[in-house]
Amino acid sequence: MAGEVYLLWLLSLLQTLSAYGAEVSSEACRELGFSSNLLCSSCDLLGEFSLTKLQPDCRRCCQQEAQMEARKKTNPLVGGSSRTQKISL
Repeated sequence: MAGEVYLLWLLSLLQTLSAYGAEVSSEACRELGFSSNLLCSSCDLLGEFSLTKLQPDCRRCCQQEAQMEARKKTNPLVGGSSRTQKISL
């Protein structure tokens, strides 16, 4: 029951955002349940779970695979790198 209420609330929020056509910030994407490293190819899978209403906002929050690869190359912390570098002073 609580899950259904949350889903209805989430869908109404998504519809409101869609109505304004606003760009969704990374903070708003997190609040919607989308991670900062969401790949656009993942949005295609929503239909398999009868969640096609989430696709427009998923598309606003996602990153193309090429963009993600570029971010990984310019920022080694993107992509879940667990390596740390020891700095000697």
